[in-house]
Amino acid sequence: MPSQPFRFWDCCIPRCSASAALDVGLCERCEQHFCAIHVSSPGHSCERDPLDDDAWTTAQTQELEALRRNVKDQALLQRASECNGGLPCELDASDPLGRAQMGGMHIHLRIQFSNGTNWLARILRQNFTSFADEFSNRVLETECATLKWLESVDVPAPRLHDYGLRNDPNNHVGVAYMLIDELPGIPLMNKNPSPEQLRKVYAQYADILCSLHRVPFLQIGCLTFGPNNDIRVGPIVGDRTGTFSEMGPFGNARDYYATFAHEYLEMICDGQLFSAYPVNAFLIFKYLKTLAEAGRWNAFDTSLDNGPFFLKHMDDKGDHILVDDEYNITGIIDWTFARVVPVFEAFGPSLLTAEMNDIFSGKPGPSCNDNIMAQAVKAKSNILAQFAAGSDLVRRFSFALGMGMNLMWDEARSVFHGIVSTATGIDLNLDWEDWRRNRICQWADDTWLRALLSKSGECWDYPKPVAEAKEHQPPRFKTCSMSDCTRAGVRGRSCAQCRRHLCAKHQSKQYHNCSSSWEVSDEAWEKSINDEVAELLSQINTWELVRVGTRLNNNINCKFQLGKHLGDGAIMGCANYHAWLNFDNGEKWIVRIPRTGFSDVPLELVEYLVASEYATLKFLESTNIPAPRVFGYGIACEPSNRVGVNYILMEALPGKPSDGHNVSPFQKKRVIEQVADIMLEIHKHPFPLAGSLTMKGEQIEVSSIASNRFVALNTYGPFVTPLEYILSITEQYMDLIADGQLHYKYPTEAFLFYDYLRRNAAAVVRTDTPERFFLKHVDDKGDHLLVDDDFNITGVIDWQFARIVPASEAFGPSYLTADLESLYSRNTGMTGDDKLLANALREKGAPELASFADGNEMMRRVHHGLASGLTTDEAREMLVGMVEAVSGQHVEDMDLWVKEQARECFRDPRWEKIQALAKEQMVIK
Repeated sequence: MPSQPFRFWDCCIPRCSASAALDVGLCERCEQHFCAIHVSSPGHSCERDPLDDDAWTTAQTQELEALRRNVKDQALLQRASECNGGLPCELDASDPLGRAQMGGMHIHLRIQFSNGTNWLARILRQNFTSFADEFSNRVLETECATLKWLESVDVPAPRLHDYGLRNDPNNHVGVAYMLIDELPGIPLMNKNPSPEQLRKVYAQYADILCSLHRVPFLQIGCLTFGPNNDIRVGPIVGDRTGTFSEMGPFGNARDYYATFAHEYLEMICDGQLFSAYPVNAFLIFKYLKTLAEAGRWNAFDTSLDNGPFFLKHMDDKGDHILVDDEYNITGIIDWTFARVVPVFEAFGPSLLTAEMNDIFSGKPGPSCNDNIMAQAVKAKSNILAQFAAGSDLVRRFSFALGMGMNLMWDEARSVFHGIVSTATGIDLNLDWEDWRRNRICQWADDTWLRALLSKSGECWDYPKPVAEAKEHQPPRFKTCSMSDCTRAGVRGRSCAQCRRHLCAKHQSKQYHNCSSSWEVSDEAWEKSINDEVAELLSQINTWELVRVGTRLNNNINCKFQLGKHLGDGAIMGCANYHAWLNFDNGEKWIVRIPRTGFSDVPLELVEYLVASEYATLKFLESTNIPAPRVFGYGIACEPSNRVGVNYILMEALPGKPSDGHNVSPFQKKRVIEQVADIMLEIHKHPFPLAGSLTMKGEQIEVSSIASNRFVALNTYGPFVTPLEYILSITEQYMDLIADGQLHYKYPTEAFLFYDYLRRNAAAVVRTDTPERFFLKHVDDKGDHLLVDDDFNITGVIDWQFARIVPASEAFGPSYLTADLESLYSRNTGMTGDDKLLANALREKGAPELASFADGNEMMRRVHHGLASGLTTDEAREMLVGMVEAVSGQHVEDMDLWVKEQARECFRDPRWEKIQALAKEQMVIK
């Protein structure tokens, strides 16, 4: 146990030496303090339910009336008059209790002067939850020192005229008070600003932050008066919930955050906080302390841990900002608990712009208002912009350190999940029980932890740690097959000849001598395909497949027929082998079986793709889109599937694949017009999430996205907003590129490609709206359309990678209307076919969809990404095209552009890996 932990109150029960529990032990009925045990004991007979509104108002009125009886009005007015040149003054009789502007710690009495000006007497409330006099006075003095200091800074804070301490013989007013200017305006939190008005406020707030940034300090702490009435940095007095006594000042950020966590550990062990789950809380805050000691709260240059430091308003929820009717900031108020902090806390994401639901639910990432504020700050200061747009780890940490009041365990666990996910940079699938068991094992020698475990009756001697979520490491399809190599294999580059999965290093000819696919002879290539198909067919129980087909088609007999996989009339695609079921009544079904061969694609991903395509086709049956009907499917791993492979049974549609290159203008226009009709039909069926369709029982729902058409990604999502969708894609690519799993021959260009998209993601989806997404075929190169001899579309096939996407992707420029030669180059812009489709949509009365179709090809570039098998020069050409499509920037000097962008990536922890990969490739070459 801590030797002498700071206590606010002891338990009121006689002969109980325990501390009062701040979270559950304060009774508003009897106004007594209890420990966690006695609050629910025979010694405390009060009802546990909170006071109802009437009882609560009565209790508050009694408190305020008692406080007002202690206020010596004449002495207060005399001090005000003396401080204002002898002007006569009086109290505002319309609010005798100071309730109109009352906060959690203060009431405010308005003092009206004869010249028409108003001051406020800011008076500390006093009730059974109030701090002891000494602590209350220290809190008041730090606020007074802060206001005095702000007079010399361009910040619209109230001017301090006088103050008096509680029970000070020199204070004749009778209560602790401050005399300050009454500023015009009402709290921003009490208004309902439009997005434009909010941006206006944020722009002004950015100016205020810039003013605070101009005056640095050398220590972390609260401002206080020195012996000569000078203002200096002293100890931190409490936090925004008033939980602590004092600590510091500090010379570096690590000590500052670690001490905060340590204070919580002491109070947890003393029974003052988290009394409902003390062991769990102890483990959380010990973990937070280890992060602080390692400097993990600073996501920027480590030198910033040592200063300079800057003043921060610690209770910046929005009610501290006063605005007028035009949303001009008229004042920043309520500076209680303000303190000087590290620069990345002072100017990083704050409570003002936080999405509290995300914090309480543990959802990582910035809020929409965070992004708006970051833009406002960037317009004022590039220096501060990096902090405003940075990780909100410190906000979550600071909020977590103040989260101990009345949080249920599920809430606390979610908040902690958000902290860990933000600290590691990935939304971890953390198993709490495993994590908890491992931490108890890791810290088994901690005497405080042992005492808590013993008190709770829990065994502390756990066995060896079990597997849990680790520090961020990108998922891999395969690990390199080379002896003693533990690196990830390059995705999509497994070698069927030597049957090895190879990392970026071992892909080189120095280590891998097999012929590439374009180096082998036609005979050798055909043999490899034949061998693959033979292996696949050997796994199929065709008898069972026929039985399933017969059962699903009203017991009509059928026969299995092999599909042609090579030569004219071949129906095998890159991803799937196709066979037939021929029924006695003349019907023909397609058996669609994923090709596996020697591949690095995880079997569970293949199975997910099958299940998702089936769900997509089931959904399409409810539309007027001519997709094949689907009758059944099987997953190889399911015991009930005796066919032996993954498969889908679907209707065989008439027609042949459309060839957009060998048609007349009239035929092309006819097909495009029908595609416009299909898009109109898709537009009738919006979804609330971005993702892929799956079956849940008999219902279709949006679930995780089934990789992409290149099978380069895992499953991810679903997403509520288009921005989340784009950011997830770019972050995955950046992770995989940095890990050597994708684009290993040109890692620098590939990483910058997706980093640029990530940083400009808001621009990519600026025309989209949240919770409104639409089905997209994804692999819509033209061969997905079946047409008859008159170029009527008879079917839309191959929905394997289909997903629900933002409107700009669903209806924007696609592969169907693309100039593929331009898409693989720097030449960007709308094609003639893009405009042809847009015109067709306009003619059909869909101008909104038309604006997507010929608006910008950003989404097409995003969706296409970087192709595999490119040279570095070709990758650079595609990078130039993407930059111009997204921002309109013309890159003339690519080398210079790469250097400039590399500086933006310098603080990204993945950048060091990119540099190492690039260097490795140069050595190999």
